Amino acid sequence: MHERASWRIIAPMPSLPPVSRWSALVLLPLLLGCGGGAKAQGRRPVAPGRQAASSATKPKPAPEPRAALPSAKEFSRDMVTAHNLARTGARPAPKPPLPPLVWSSEAERKATAWAKSCRFEHNPDRGDFGENLAAATPGAWTTSQVVKSWADESSDYDYRRNTCAKGKVCGHYTQVVWRKTVTVGCATVMCNKNSPFGAQFPTWQLWVCNYTPPGNWVGQRPY
Repeated sequence: MHERASWRIIAPMPSLPPVSRWSALVLLPLLLGCGGGAKAQGRRPVAPGRQAASSATKPKPAPEPRAALPSAKEFSRDMVTAHNLARTGARPAPKPPLPPLVWSSEAERKATAWAKSCRFEHNPDRGDFGENLAAATPGAWTTSQVVKSWADESSDYDYRRNTCAKGKVCGHYTQVVWRKTVTVGCATVMCNKNSPFGAQFPTWQLWVCNYTPPGNWVGQRPY
């Protein structure tokens, strides 16, 4: 059975140590969760994604930002491009190369429905979809930077052992480069409730990406 608890950001909420490499207000793609499948499949996510650590920089007080969301066409294009760039850059190089992902309207609808709830936690009713999440203060990230933050976890992934470095998270990366995953659909919303950054920063942006077939199964490498 799918181990959903290891993917939830709040159960309990981890501490939020500073991350010096991020100068943008707040980045939580290391809080993000990576996919799992339908309960009926009776499978479990692979070990790398089970370490749902959190990391965020402490934002400084600033006037309420007014960041605009990308158009639907721009957003889907940039999401697919960024995911496929990460897949072509997977190391060690997959043989044969990973097939490019294509946009899924079904996955997009699933992601959109959940994103509208403005809850920075995994959708417990996502069914047979993998899932990655990200949250940031408005304007902190572009679409491609969100995916890059997941892909950058590759530096903490040991392909030979199929594990994350101690105390690190890499399951978002392994979902992005999962060979059997063929589609992605995502959504982003600007939220004014349930801020993971506290009452001082009530406005925040949430990204949700859903994948089919889902990745991150125990005992399997991404490719």
